This record gives sequence, structure tokens and C-alpha cells, in this order.
Amino acid sequence: AGAVNEQDRARFVTKLQALRTEIQTTGPAKIEPNRTDAASVGVADEDAQALSEMLQTLASQQNRKQAEVLKQIDRALHKLDQDPADYGLCEDCGDDIPAKRLAFMPYATLCIDCQSSKDPQRGQSRKHTTDYR
Repeated sequence: AGAVNEQDRARFVTKLQALRTEIQTTGPAKIEPNRTDAASVGVADEDAQALSEMLQTLASQQNRKQAEVLKQIDRALHKLDQDPADYGLCEDCGDDIPAKRLAFMPYATLCIDCQSSKDPQRGQSRKHTTDYR
């Protein structure tokens, strides 16, 4: 994965730019997705209030995730432009990030093992750490 050739570099740049455009086109989630009347304030009952708060939390989390992914995409594009020899190398251990992982997540900066040690709660549904290698 490390030291990508020009053809791979162009392919990754195209994929990253497409992901970036898709996220920007989608735009941020509405913070009050269940509001039906722009002039209304508050909610009718406790159930509606609980639903409203849950939807606001989910929208806020989605927006933070989108912003983080955009930041990672920009970082990967910068690396491909300025230092393509380092693209595809784990920033912690220096090993190659597996091609399947980069194909799935071209903005990845860590191999599976280093990512798992940094964020052990992530990917709990995976059966093996080799699923994305």
C-alpha cells in the first residue's frame, strides 16, 4: 500500500474527492428533524419531547462524524499531493495499511491493529480483525 504509483494515486484522489462531494451534497442533518411547523416552540407532550431530544442528539452526532470524515479526507488528499510515499502507511507502526482497508476507507491513517488499540469499542460487530485486511 505504501509508496503508491501514479495510477493508484489518481484512483485514490478520485475516490476521496467523490466521497467529499457526496458528504457535502448530503449536507448536515437537521437538528430538529421532527419539527413540522417552523413557528412552533416546544413539543406537545413528554413522549414527543423525548423523541425530539433523541433525534437532536443523533443529528448532532451525525454532523460531527461528517465533519471528522471530511477532515480525514482532506488530510488524505493533502498527503497524496504533498507526500504520496507516506500514503497507505500506518501513522503509528509504519506498516502498510492493507489494500482492502484503503479500498473501503481511503482516508484511513491507521492499520486495523493500531486502530483497534486506540478505539477498542469500535468494530465490536466484527468477528475477526482480519475482516478488513
